[in-house]
Amino acid sequence: MKHFCLLLLLFIFPSYIWANQFAYFLNNTDHKPYRIDLAKKEIARLDSNSNWVFYHRLTTDSTYRPDFMKTAEFTVLQKKNTNRIHIFQECTNQMYVVDLTSFQLERKDDTYYRGDNCSAYRFFRGDVVFSIGGYGFWRSNNHLIYFDKKTKEWEATNSKGQAPEGMYHGFVSFLPEKDMLVSFSNYSTDVSQDYGRLTLDQSIYQFSFFTKTWEKIGEITHPIFKQILEEYTYENRHHLFYTGKYFVFEPSSNKNGIHKYYFVNPRTLEIFEYNDLELKYARIALGASQPLNPSIFKNGPWLLTVLQNPNPNSSDSVLLINFDDLAKNATFIGLLTDLPWYKTDWFYGLILVLLVVVLIFVMKRIKPIRTKKAVNLTLMQEVKLDIDPISLRLLKSILDNQNQGGLAIEEVNQILDLENLAFDTQRYRRSAMINQVNQTLTLLTGEKNSIIRENSDEDRRQKRYKINPNCLELLRRKVSI
Repeated sequence: MKHFCLLLLLFIFPSYIWANQFAYFLNNTDHKPYRIDLAKKEIARLDSNSNWVFYHRLTTDSTYRPDFMKTAEFTVLQKKNTNRIHIFQECTNQMYVVDLTSFQLERKDDTYYRGDNCSAYRFFRGDVVFSIGGYGFWRSNNHLIYFDKKTKEWEATNSKGQAPEGMYHGFVSFLPEKDMLVSFSNYSTDVSQDYGRLTLDQSIYQFSFFTKTWEKIGEITHPIFKQILEEYTYENRHHLFYTGKYFVFEPSSNKNGIHKYYFVNPRTLEIFEYNDLELKYARIALGASQPLNPSIFKNGPWLLTVLQNPNPNSSDSVLLINFDDLAKNATFIGLLTDLPWYKTDWFYGLILVLLVVVLIFVMKRIKPIRTKKAVNLTLMQEVKLDIDPISLRLLKSILDNQNQGGLAIEEVNQILDLENLAFDTQRYRRSAMINQVNQTLTLLTGEKNSIIRENSDEDRRQKRYKINPNCLELLRRKVSI
């Protein structure tokens, strides 16, 4: 008979025997840890000796049908200013609600299948419960879903824009005053891609509930913090929590020595670092807490840890911390979007200033040369016009006829007294005398040829002698003196 009863119990109540059935929470009123037994329908409270002590029975109705996975884990949300506890079973999003005033226990959903909600981020938007991201069916997802109270099912929210590839063990926060989500440093994975390797996306995204649009607003470029997030492993991210104002986590180096905590404000993207130099919180180990037997309990900014090795000189067995208050003593170390020094605006500005300095230096080196040329030109212009009477008469005649096209060859020959010579002799003597005049005028005008020979406008076969336009005004002034 005993064996028969035992077998009957094994068949009738297998989930009660094999499945985890405990949901833990830190009450936001008395800041004490509680444990809800969803199978036995009772609440226990942790006493000063770290023992779970019966606190109150829970009542249910005939519709209460729990369905627990063998490795069930539960996430608990307690909305501010209420006595209602929302309990979500990971990977299925089954939802249970406990009223701490009437001590009623209800299952709110009609979910009957395993979902893709493992490690999803859940939050209240008004009175509606939302869930985003998670893992299931061998891949991560970026689905934004909400619980429909009428159908008692989870429904999808349609959206557009550039959403993260996956939202799994990342930083996700809902900002009620802006009615938007902010998310960054998310993992994604899919067994059909790259053998299911976890890929870390260091982009920053936001989602507007008003426009139902995703937008990529930047990259995590802070040179030190980006590396910290890369070393903040997938396993450690189980212990990341959001206070409602800051993301809080401890780096992988928090194993020995002085503990550090990092705070990230998703509204401003500011990063703060807290060093526990006085070792006040050295006995807190976020990574030591296990989901099925937790030693750390969180609710909003409050964190309570059960001290494993309490101080013999103190009767305290727990430590309660408000991490929003702790962040006030943290040091600002930059923004998520801070660039390395060699990519910053001030570095580019410094390069620009150096280029300007070099340009000014070069210009100063060139300026004296130009000044020297100007001085030499002035000196040349001060030289007196000292040429023989025949050359002077030729120069005046050309100047007088400059506007009429200059002097013809016959007129030049007449002025130079060459008209009675043979043709070849005329050409030779004429050329020699004009070259001599040009050499003399070079000291005055700076031009190699002050008298030039051009084709006639009326008959291009004829040549006429004119004054170089570059020194025309100078020669007119000198000749008129």
